[in-house]
Amino acid sequence: MANEPTLGRNARLIVPPLVRAGEEFLVKLLIQHPMETGFRRDVNGDVIEANLLESLSMDFDGQPVFIARTMHALTANPFLTFVVAVKQSGTFSARWKDALGNAGSISASVRVAG
Repeated sequence: MANEPTLGRNARLIVPPLVRAGEEFLVKLLIQHPMETGFRRDVNGDVIEANLLESLSMDFDGQPVFIARTMHALTANPFLTFVVAVKQSGTFSARWKDALGNAGSISASVRVAG
C-alpha cells in the first residue's frame, strides 16, 4: 500500500518528560519495518520486492536535529539513539519513507524546567 499513513503505528519515540535547560539527554527511536533486501523469495519462489527505509529525519520544533539517507546495511526494525540538549520545551518529530513510498512519523514532547 503506497503512502500508507500508518507505517509508524508501531514506532516509539522516547524522550524524558522533564529535563533541565541545556542538560544533555538521550532520545530513542524504534521503527518497526520489515526491511526486505530484494534477495529473499516467498513460498512460491518469487522474489520479494526490496523495501528499505530510504530517508529518516528528526526535528525539534521545526529545526533539524538530523537527516539521514539510509543504506542497505540498515537492519529490520531499526533502533536509533542520540544525545541532545535543548533550552526550551518543545516537540521532537521523526519522519521516514521507504522504497515503496510508504511514509511514517511520530512525535514526542519534552518539557524544560529552569
